[in-house]
Amino acid sequence: SHKPMTDLYRKIDAHPKIKKAFVGSGIRYDLLTKSYNKKGDEKDMLEYMEQLQTRHVSGRLKVAPEHTSDDTLKIMRKPKFEHFHSFKKMYDKIDQKFNLNQKLIPYFISSHPACKEEDMANLAAETKEMGFQLEQVQDFTPTPMTVATVIYYSGYHPYRLEEYYVPKTKKDKENQHRFFFWYKPENQQWIRDRLHGTAQAGLINTLLSKASPGKKRYKGKADKFIKKHGNPNNQGMEKYMKKPGNGKGC
Repeated sequence: SHKPMTDLYRKIDAHPKIKKAFVGSGIRYDLLTKSYNKKGDEKDMLEYMEQLQTRHVSGRLKVAPEHTSDDTLKIMRKPKFEHFHSFKKMYDKIDQKFNLNQKLIPYFISSHPACKEEDMANLAAETKEMGFQLEQVQDFTPTPMTVATVIYYSGYHPYRLEEYYVPKTKKDKENQHRFFFWYKPENQQWIRDRLHGTAQAGLINTLLSKASPGKKRYKGKADKFIKKHGNPNNQGMEKYMKKPGNGKGC
């Protein structure tokens, strides 16, 4: 239950010697969605978020969905991206209700083991359609004692012994990272050239259209972007990607 934390926030907020108390770190957004936290109380979740957003956010709230590909998220041991859609819907509703105009700042990673370039194109398109221009991003860094790091160095899942694609070269990493910044003028022709003639050619219009981000709300798994926007008669991104044998990707 989020009630004890909400009560604590209210006590801090009411303390005569405390002017403001802001939450500067990220929060576990997944635990604030009924779709993920099935045992949680929706009323408690809503009260917590209203208290947090109205009294303890200094203009920006950080969260870490980290990716949109469910397969990549599974290796990260993170919840599916559909739960972030649910959280954002609640966040936006509260923001509008109290006329807060506060930014939700999501954090994402590129070049994660199992993530291919087409997954980054999907990530760029889906987050754009959610209204984001990403800022808090970074390239994957191996961390000791994690499944992702074992896959990074070996190319294999340590428990299932399945082979996965791992982007390691400087060029592969740069290409994945570049999709974060679809909105920069210097990247737009690159995106057009990169996606042209691939199964994701339909994403070109999504990423390069002049329409303001956020007017569309695409809900669903990242791989549905291929079905929604892609051209099945075109070749896939494989012409650009390095495939290690029959290794799996996202």
